[in-house]
Amino acid sequence: MSDFEMQMLYHGAPTLYGIKQANLFSLPLPCLHNLKNEVAVYQKHLEKKGISLQYLYCCEKRVFFLVYRKEKLLNYFSNPSVKAFLIQTGYPFTVNQESSLLDTLAYLRRRIQKCNEFPHEIGFFLGYPPEDVLAFIEEKGQNYKICGYWKVYSDEKTAVATFQQYTNCRKKLLRQASKGIPILSLLEGKQKFQEVL
Repeated sequence: MSDFEMQMLYHGAPTLYGIKQANLFSLPLPCLHNLKNEVAVYQKHLEKKGISLQYLYCCEKRVFFLVYRKEKLLNYFSNPSVKAFLIQTGYPFTVNQESSLLDTLAYLRRRIQKCNEFPHEIGFFLGYPPEDVLAFIEEKGQNYKICGYWKVYSDEKTAVATFQQYTNCRKKLLRQASKGIPILSLLEGKQKFQEVL
C-alpha cells in the first residue's frame, strides 16, 4: 500500500464508505510530483462511485487533499444557518448548488492561503454539526464539552456514537486493506461492511 493510499484510508475512511461528507488528509509536499499519476487514477475511479478527490491546498511542507461526497456536501450547505454563515463570509450565494461547488472550494482555498491556516468554517465542509462549528467560532475553541474528531459543544451522546462509528470504519478498512484487498474492491463491499459498524 502506498503512502497516499494509507493516508487516504486512514483519514478518509468515513467518507469513502458514505457515512461522512468529507475528510482532509495530507502528505509531505516533496511527494507531490510522484503522486500525480496515482491521484489521477483514484480521481477517475472514485468519481464513478460518487466520491471526489481534489488537491485543496499546498503549504511549505505539505499538500492537502479533500475527499468528499458532492451530494452530501451540497445537502449540508442547504442548512439555513450554514448557508447564511458561508455567504456572509464571502462564499458564493449559491453555495448549496452543484454549479457553484468548484467556486466554493476555490474560495476555501483562497481563505486558507490568506490565513495561513484552516479557517474555522472548515468544520462545515467536514460535516461537523453546525451548532458545534458555530460554538467553536464563538468560544474561540474553548469551553467545549468533549473533544474527539471535533470539539463538541452540543449533543455529546450523538457525538460519541459518531466518533465510535468513524473509528470502527477506519479500523475495518485498514484491516481489510492490510490483507491486500485493493481499496476500490473494498468500496464494492460497502454494504457488507456497513453491517458490522
